[in-house]
This record gives sequence, structure tokens and C-alpha cells, in this order.
Amino acid sequence: MHLIIRAISLASVLPLAAQTPAPNPYPTVIQNGRFEEGNLGQTPKGWLCPKTSMDAGFRSELAEDSALPGKRCAVLFRDSGSGSFGNMMQMLDATPYRGKRIRLKGQLRVDTKNDPRAQGQAWLRVDCPNQKTGFFDNMGDRPVSSAKWSPVEIVGDVAKDAEHLALGVMLPSENGKLWIAPFSMEILGDTPTMQVEGPKALTPRGLQNLAAFTKAMNYVRFFHPSDQVAKADWNQLAAAGVHATEGATSTSDLAGRLQTFFAPYAPGAQFLAADQKPQSPIQPQSAAFLVRWYHIGFGQNQSNSAYKSKREFIPISERLEKGWMDPLPIASLDLADGLKMALPSVCFANANKLTLPKTVGGPNETKGTPMPEPTAGSSGSGDDRATRLGDVALAWGIFQHFFPYFDVVKVDWNDQLDKTLQAAALDTGSEAFLHTLRSFTATLKDGHVRVSSQARDSEAIPSLSLGLVEGLPLVQFAGDSAKAIPLGSRIFSIDDELAEKRMARLAAEISAPTEGWMNTRLARELLAGNNGSKVKVGYLTTTGSRGEAILVRDTNPWALPKGRVPDNLAEIRPGIFYFDLNRASDKDFEEALPKLAEARGVIFDLRGYPKMGPVFLQHLSDKPLKSAGWNIPLVTQPDGKGWEWRKSNWNLKPKTPRIRGRVVFLTGGEAISYAESCMGIVEAYKLAEIVGEPTAGTNGNVNLIKLPGGYAIAWTGMKVLKHDGSRHHGIGILPTVPVKPTQAGLAEGRDEVLEKGIEVISR
Repeated sequence: MHLIIRAISLASVLPLAAQTPAPNPYPTVIQNGRFEEGNLGQTPKGWLCPKTSMDAGFRSELAEDSALPGKRCAVLFRDSGSGSFGNMMQMLDATPYRGKRIRLKGQLRVDTKNDPRAQGQAWLRVDCPNQKTGFFDNMGDRPVSSAKWSPVEIVGDVAKDAEHLALGVMLPSENGKLWIAPFSMEILGDTPTMQVEGPKALTPRGLQNLAAFTKAMNYVRFFHPSDQVAKADWNQLAAAGVHATEGATSTSDLAGRLQTFFAPYAPGAQFLAADQKPQSPIQPQSAAFLVRWYHIGFGQNQSNSAYKSKREFIPISERLEKGWMDPLPIASLDLADGLKMALPSVCFANANKLTLPKTVGGPNETKGTPMPEPTAGSSGSGDDRATRLGDVALAWGIFQHFFPYFDVVKVDWNDQLDKTLQAAALDTGSEAFLHTLRSFTATLKDGHVRVSSQARDSEAIPSLSLGLVEGLPLVQFAGDSAKAIPLGSRIFSIDDELAEKRMARLAAEISAPTEGWMNTRLARELLAGNNGSKVKVGYLTTTGSRGEAILVRDTNPWALPKGRVPDNLAEIRPGIFYFDLNRASDKDFEEALPKLAEARGVIFDLRGYPKMGPVFLQHLSDKPLKSAGWNIPLVTQPDGKGWEWRKSNWNLKPKTPRIRGRVVFLTGGEAISYAESCMGIVEAYKLAEIVGEPTAGTNGNVNLIKLPGGYAIAWTGMKVLKHDGSRHHGIGILPTVPVKPTQAGLAEGRDEVLEKGIEVISR
């Protein structure tokens, strides 16, 4: 839906874009971090703007800002070129920081006047031998989108064999500007040491214990509004809870362990036998407020996020208006056979808005403002069994209480918890656990799901673009380094593994709601591997000849064209224009508009993800257009109960000149999220014929879960329905004129979807 997906996708390409700015040796401290050296209007000394294909055309210069009296800053902005984001950076020698926890701090603000979608991000990366990444954070989950100065910080651990620290700021914006106030870095102390436990199978009793702990932890975390819960580091507590509860020998032993573990956070929680009745909470004499959690989706409380979690402080005098009469609500929650949890979902607070009962040294919440969600930081290791089991508990609970599509995705989520806990306990290390997390989230059938690991090398593909036609991986484009493989050839083996076997293995770890999105992911990941590595490809030409090629993986999987396509703007028949929304910018459209408005027909290509805003739709109608509704769950009860919705949508006013010729849109399984918001308007208002294949069937803003051990899971945090209220997820936008590519067409270098579009528009 929104362009948050842009910020998240940059996390995977930045390690490839951040090239070495200077020969060894690197300095050991940030150079010119206060921006005091150099002349105004010049590039800050010690800083570099890389000029790769992704960040070309941006520059930085020294400036002054009235909001920073007497202090200089830097500004990053587009100067020219076609890069997709700006990047200002430098690199340091990691030697003094090895084995340390460090913090990068600064301030950012962006130009929201010229680009309302502008956002800025700081980033920090730890480079280890053999091109391994030890730590990486680019604030993809918390970018700055304010015109006011906003503090930013990144905390990370430096591996003992780290070679370099790369750091900087990035601007994923076409027309925006990013101001950077003085940056500094400090050592917080030694990296905490941890005991790494190897793989060990769960006993049936241990599995039951951990499943009960998982449910209890997430009930307390999200639905018990005490100060202690709000300030707790749940990423640390998850692994600690594994150690505390796995060894319970009976249901009564488990109840006692859970009671002891959660008492500091939820003193009113009661762990009871199934037939026991809970005690009602007693209102303290000093109580002045009732408190409850109010979640707007899975909230992480970043200033620009659609998702937030806050605690509501309701004066005791208003309790009747809220319907909170005696006795106060206590949720009775099943944890395991013969064991339940009684959890107050409302707490008391005193006049200072401190929840009761207070604990010695407890946090001091004075205003009832939103509380920050705990962050993953860099704790834990995927090589450690307790970390892995804690990660499963954390991720399972977030989806259990906030995933908006369980009503259409028919998965036994409790069964998945058991299976994933068992697999995580036996995983041999961080790489094996990455595959476990991917298999786990694949069952959600959510096209936005991506599971990544900081320890994983950056992935690339050879210069070979594939498409799946009737289940076969066929070559639809070959770059210079892969020209020996003819178009239309079928890939039958990769490093001597049969293609169908590899596709089945990959498909088990891909979260896809539709065949089109599954095919899109498979086509781009079939040949993927470590950047710079080689891959042996076996192929079969359309004439039956077998061939083999050794190719280098050196290309972003999403950067290759899908085949031979015209320029962004091309007159493909007299009076009929082709316009590629996947490559064109807002400026390109503005320049092309006079021709498009006078054209006899216009074919818009939306077989992908648009770079530009939805302005093109505003020139297709004389009446206002609304997008489908975006619905964020308002969560106050566990397990998906009692949800209400916060609704929003686009309201697009018509613009002149009107494109009055016939219009056709080309689309397919690659079109996801924001692309589907656009295609949904085309479908609902019947603005054009839709030629091609169904879209990906995944819409809604992307949310992000960060887990100990350096794992991250992107997923869909809101529900989107079609304009008429019917289901979109797993269905997508359906073509009015269906057409699929064929092997013969690919071999001839034809674009059969475009050909059908020309046929339709020429009728």
C-alpha cells in the first residue's frame, strides 16, 4: 500500500552499495562528525557519497540551520542522475571496537514540503572477514519523516574479528532533502558474553512447557498494562523464560515456575488448575486511574509508523462511562491441558500515573504517553538454542495477536508453534534456524513476509532473468555475461541439482498467497547465492540442445528486466503510446503527459512496483477516486477477539489534462502492495481493460519484527479489502483479458502480454 516497503527493501541492497571510500588504513574515529571542517556548500571533509548505479546522482554539502544556533550540519540531496537513493558515508578501522557494544548517535530532518513521502535513515554496518556482515541496521523500521530535528541512534555489537565499521545516512527519496546534525559514536562497554547451548531435542513435557510459556509471555506482554511490562526487555526475557520453564516436571511445577517468572511484571497474574477460580483484584486506596493497553496494530512507536502501542489512563471517576464495573475484567486463558492463566487486562495507577502495586526501583511513568516497545538490539545468537526458542515464542505471539489475515489463511497456528519449537531446538546453528523461521512464516501465505539474517551474505543472481511458464523456469532476458544462453531456454539444473527439486525446497520457505507471487519469488531466487560467487547452470534450448554455463552472481535479483520492453515512453503504434510505470518517475510522467493526453490509446505497464506516485490515475477520470480501505486492527483483547478498525484510504482529485484515449493496464503476479492499491482503483472504477495475469494478492502496510540473533521478519500489518468489501488477500486484481507468456514467445523475444494489450486497445 504505502511506500514503507521501499525503506525495508533498501536494507538488503545497502551492503552492496556501500563501497570502500578510501584505501587502508581507515581512521579509528568518525571524521568531521560535527561538520566543522570545510566551507559551506562543499562536501563535508571525511565523508563520501558513493556513485554506484543505486545511489548515483546525489551529493552532500555543508550548511547551517537556524534550528541549530552556531552549529553546522550537512545536507544530502539529489543533484542529477537516476539513482534510487542517496547515501553519505565513511568507514572506520574496527580494531578499537572489537568485542564492544557501540552506539551511533545524531539528528536528522527531511524536506517534507517538496516530497511529503521523504524519509531519512542512519545506518551502521560491521564488516567481518570473507565479506560477512556482523551487524547491520539501517533504521528501515523507524525512518525519520519529520521536518523537525529528530534524534536517532543505533546500538550494535562489534564482532571480535571485525575489520571495518561502515556508517552513514541514506535518503530513499526522489526529490527530498536530508539534513544531518553532528554524528558521534561511543563505546557502551564490552559485548555481553553468553553461553551458547547446542541443539537438543525437546521432550514431550518440555514442548508442553515452552508452548505454555510462549502463550503466557505474550498475554502478559501485550495485555497487562503495568509499568514493569511496558519497560521490560522482552527480547531478553524470552530466552530467560525458556531456561526457567522448559524443565518443569509437572503441571503444578510449571504453574509455580510461571508464577515466579512473571510476578515482577504481572503481580496480579494467577496460574491455576483448570477447575480453580481466580481471585478478583482489589482496588488500592491510592488508585486514581484505570490503565489498559491500546494497540494500533503491532506498535513500535516510531514517529512515522502507522502502528503504535499506548497505555490509556482513565480516571477512576470515569470507570462507569467505560463500562468497567466491578468486578474488573480478568481474562481466563488456556495455556496447556489442566493449566490456565487468569490475567487482569486492567491495572490501577496512582495520581502520578504509577501502576500499582509499585516495585522498588520501578519505572516512573508520569504522563500516560505512549510507551516505547522494547527493541531487539543485538542480543543473542542463532547458534544458541535458548535464543532460537525465545525467538519462536516472540514471533508466534506477535502474529497470534496482530496478524490481520487469519480469517482467510487457514493455518493451525498452535500446531505451527509446536512444530517450530521442535525444529528450533534441533537446529545446528544460525543458518539452519533461518530456514526454520522461513518455513514457519511461509504458512501465513503473506506476500510481504521476508525473513532475513544479519549473518547471511548479501544475495545476488547472475545476469539472467527467468519467468515461470507452466511451472518451468524459462530464460526471458540474458545480460552480457549470460548471452550464451538463448532466450526461451529451460533451466533444468543449478550446481547439478535438478531445478524442480530446488524449486520445491525454495517454495516450502516462501510465503505466497497466490501462484503469481510464488512464481515471481521462485524466478528471482532460483539462481540466487552469495554476491560474487559462481553458479553452474544447465539449460535446454527450445530446439532440444543441452548446454551448460558457469555464471557469476553479480546482479540485484529485482534489477533485471523481464524481457525486451520498450523505453519508458514509446509510440509503439501510430497514436498509441506505451508508458512503463515500473521505471518512470513523477517527473517522467509530467513530461510525457502532453503526448499521453492527446494519444489515441495509452498502455500503462504495471507488471511490477511503481516508482512514481498515483498521480497517473488522477488524469484518467473527471470524478474523484478513492482507493480501497486500509484497516489497522485496534487491539485490546488477546487472540484476535473484539477487534475494531482504524480506517484510511486515498482520496484522489481529478487533474487536467484528462487522458481521453483508450487505456489498457498490463499487470501480473509481480504487482504487489502499492501496485495493487493502484490496480484496485482501475478495477473498481473500470478505468481501463486489465490485460495479463492476477496480481500478487497482498496489500497493506509492511510491519517489521526484529528478533535476537540478528533476524528480522517483514509482514503485513493491516487488512485491505476490495472497494465492495470483498476479499483481496490471496485473490488480487483479476485481469479482464487474461494472457500468459509462452515458451515459444520467449524464444522469439516477444512480449505476448504487451502484444495482447496492443490488440485490445486497437479494436
